[in-house]
Amino acid sequence: MRHLAETGWNGTEMPVESDGRVDPARAAPAIGDDIALVSLMLANNEVGTIQPVRAIADLAHAAGALMHVDAAQAVGKIPVDVDALGCDLLTLAGHKFYAPKGGGALYVRVGTPIQPIQYGAGHEGGLRPGTENVPHIVALGEAARLARAELEVESTRVRALRDGLHARLAAAIPGLLLNGHEHERLPGTLNLSFPEIAGWQLLAAASGVAASTGSACHAGQHTVSGVLGAMGFDADRAAGAVRLSVGRFTIPDDIEQAATALIAAWRQLTT
Repeated sequence: MRHLAETGWNGTEMPVESDGRVDPARAAPAIGDDIALVSLMLANNEVGTIQPVRAIADLAHAAGALMHVDAAQAVGKIPVDVDALGCDLLTLAGHKFYAPKGGGALYVRVGTPIQPIQYGAGHEGGLRPGTENVPHIVALGEAARLARAELEVESTRVRALRDGLHARLAAAIPGLLLNGHEHERLPGTLNLSFPEIAGWQLLAAASGVAASTGSACHAGQHTVSGVLGAMGFDADRAAGAVRLSVGRFTIPDDIEQAATALIAAWRQLTT
């Protein structure tokens, strides 16, 4: 978006509500006839909030714009159907559903006009020159097959583990706050603000817990999350936030160990 702005395009960034969702009613006035493309996450990478994509896609199409969905965090965790979403373009990342890192895919609805960002040979319909990475393509396909086959059972299992961790922490830590939508949220994502402490301090003291204070790709930075800032949280709540993730290889013992370590670290640092 910033690069396009440098080349003369105009961009509008929509605000989100306190639960991290874009309100279609607030978005509607901004999606006019001068809009060429609307791009929206299906699910947020830090708080897990699931967006009302179909409602936004209907607004985009009514204005004659294309709809792009970033489904990197969602694929393999919740059902993803390009027709139900109403999207023209959808991106996904293989490693988010346990394919090898470095492989991804772009879904392009038939008839959607796009141009390449690299030029050269005519591979992949002239959109991406270079020899295809066959092992990663095959692995991504197999990971997608497994994710689809196990989606219902696995999402139920993961959600139960996540909610168990939340309940355990909330019972022991007064003032613990959930960040993100209470229900419209990825099953394995738990973003919590711990009172009276910075998230990075908590994680430094919680032995055996691998988590982050923002998106995983920015782990190690002590700046306040831009996502939480956009949700309107004050500095203390944003600074105290920790993103905990539960996945396919998480077992109940892991939840118990993580809860014990986090509670002990919080008590140590606040007393």
